[in-house]
Amino acid sequence: MEFVDVCALESIAPGGSRAVRAGGRDIALFNVDGTVHAIENACRHGGAALAGGKLCGRIVACPAHGWKYDVTTGAHSIAPSLSVEKFPVEIVDGRVRIATVNATQESI
Repeated sequence: MEFVDVCALESIAPGGSRAVRAGGRDIALFNVDGTVHAIENACRHGGAALAGGKLCGRIVACPAHGWKYDVTTGAHSIAPSLSVEKFPVEIVDGRVRIATVNATQESI
């Protein structure tokens, strides 16, 4: 598993989110109580960016239609078959690093 550097940890405040791109994927980062989680940044319903949704605890609501996902697992709140992909995260020297298949840094 290869990790790619995507941003500074300080750029995601507790309770906040940030969109990044790595390994050809759009990824949403969420800071839940000091732990950063990474999930696919597209709602299964209409493709809206989940990073722009309202985060309440560990649940993010899609900004377009309100579908809810657990950012710690990627699970859809009602229908598990509609879950989004979850990506491994590590913090190294104050930098957020994400593991994706064939990860390459595309933007910070």
